[in-house]
Amino acid sequence: MSGHVFVSHGSEDSQDAESLAGFIEAKGVRAWIAPRDVRPGQDYSEQLQEAIESCAAFVVLITDKANKSPYVRAETEMAFSTGKPIFPLRTSDIQPAPGLAFFLKIRHWTDAFGPGRDASLARLARELQAVTGAPVDPPVTAPPVTAPPVAASPPAPPSPQHHVPPAPAADESLLLAAIGPNSAYYLERWRQMDERGASASWNWPACLVNLFWFAYRKMWAPMIGLLFVFLVLSAIGAASPAAGNITFLITIGISFVTGAYGNLLYRKQTHRLIAETAALAGPARAEALQARGGTSRVALYILLGIAGLLVLLAAIGAANQAQREQTGGVGADSGAQPAYVPPDGQAAPAGEKPPLTDQEMRETQGHY
Repeated sequence: MSGHVFVSHGSEDSQDAESLAGFIEAKGVRAWIAPRDVRPGQDYSEQLQEAIESCAAFVVLITDKANKSPYVRAETEMAFSTGKPIFPLRTSDIQPAPGLAFFLKIRHWTDAFGPGRDASLARLARELQAVTGAPVDPPVTAPPVTAPPVAASPPAPPSPQHHVPPAPAADESLLLAAIGPNSAYYLERWRQMDERGASASWNWPACLVNLFWFAYRKMWAPMIGLLFVFLVLSAIGAASPAAGNITFLITIGISFVTGAYGNLLYRKQTHRLIAETAALAGPARAEALQARGGTSRVALYILLGIAGLLVLLAAIGAANQAQREQTGGVGADSGAQPAYVPPDGQAAPAGEKPPLTDQEMRETQGHY
């Protein structure tokens, strides 16, 4: 994998960020940093987005000013959503803000301060070289030091001043590849489900547009099953208007069920995809997860087209039925008598009047 490293920083930390970019480039890795690499005359935000989407790795400088910067958070969230390797770097003992910390729960955390500063920066350089395809510096090992034996003592409790954010599950990068867009939303919902020990977690798209959400998220089995159920309910409602209210209530109930358990169904599918690609490794596995997972606008548009066609056909059928009923009712209540047909089924000769009815004969006799 080749490419540049995006350096994210607060505007007030520009000097430290430029020094960091210089350090990275001195190791043979190309760095992209704003405003230095922003091309004049072009949209600033579009260039930032393009640089993040095309980068091989994302380094974010964590400082007190970065914690207050909405741009640092937006850039980090974009890198997180697109599955980029994120390398947070601290120059002092400061914790990331809550809104930023969620995107930084990864393995590669660098503390560029204190006694281990040089070793941490050297490790960061080797990791960036590896992820970008640049030649990797050999690790520097200190010569062994012989020290006099000392009496064993109980280990000291960890110092809160050097707390490092916990590493995530080993398959987080695989989850990012399998989820694709909006991965931060689903990872957060799944984390909340684990904390509560619950299997239900509300998802509005899965409730309001469940069939289309399944198609967009490539959940083919639930989509086909739900489509079959909706078609059956529609057929029952069309055949028996009295059952229309019942089928409507069933449809509403199904929507609430998919809204409550949509996140669980999607989580199971994501883990199934990860398990099915276990035979692959490295970029090949990530590419397979991105191809089989993620989203599909094509499937969404096809389903929207099918739904629109079904609605159009139903409207045409209803209009034709109404027209037939209206045509069949003309003259039914007009009071006109049917034309006279002789008993033998033969029509009266042209110009010949039909025989008088009994009522007409009695009225005629009354005049004489």
